[in-house]
Amino acid sequence: MTDNNIFGNTKRFNDSIELINKLETPRFQKILTRVVNKIGHRNERIFTESEENILQNLFKITSLEFKGILECCSFIFEQTAYYSLSPNNLVNQLKKTMLNDDKTSCFQSVWEDNSEHVLNFLRTQSIAPLQLNEIGWRLHYQMSSSKTIKRNASAIMELNFNNNNNNNNNNNNNNNNNINNDKMILEFNKEQLLEFYNKLESIQEKLDTLA
Repeated sequence: MTDNNIFGNTKRFNDSIELINKLETPRFQKILTRVVNKIGHRNERIFTESEENILQNLFKITSLEFKGILECCSFIFEQTAYYSLSPNNLVNQLKKTMLNDDKTSCFQSVWEDNSEHVLNFLRTQSIAPLQLNEIGWRLHYQMSSSKTIKRNASAIMELNFNNNNNNNNNNNNNNNNNINNDKMILEFNKEQLLEFYNKLESIQEKLDTLA
């Protein structure tokens, strides 16, 4: 499963890697420590605004470049946690990218020190803020024209979600009153429904390999 490059090869990712390679290694490792401890903490800043300004001036990079670096590092740790990679396997994956060896060692060291804590925390959290609660469906028919009896059929799927902020786990008694319900309605023709089904089959196969 991890034989492929789990980090992909997008231009945005590679641009951020190029910036990371130029950073001073000891300071970069301190940044990684802050990043890894924010994995799974939704809507929480990694650095304060004043800290970001200091680091941007220190590294002589723009705010947009710094944001790209943080997002890239977060993505690497999120993928690492998703696949439950060991520090050595993380190194093997990073070798498939353009990341320099000294920065790869930083990721390895930080993950080795923090992986147990991060993985234990993530096991108590939902990765996505919306949790699927209920699925409903119905068929919809529409006459193609007044001169024919041919009907165009489509499937209407209704997905109901709970929007539950898990960051307040210490207030579980109050959380039950703070759950917001969201609804999504999707319409598929026959071809779209088949494509959607095949995607779900692919996802199920990957989940089975992780079970």
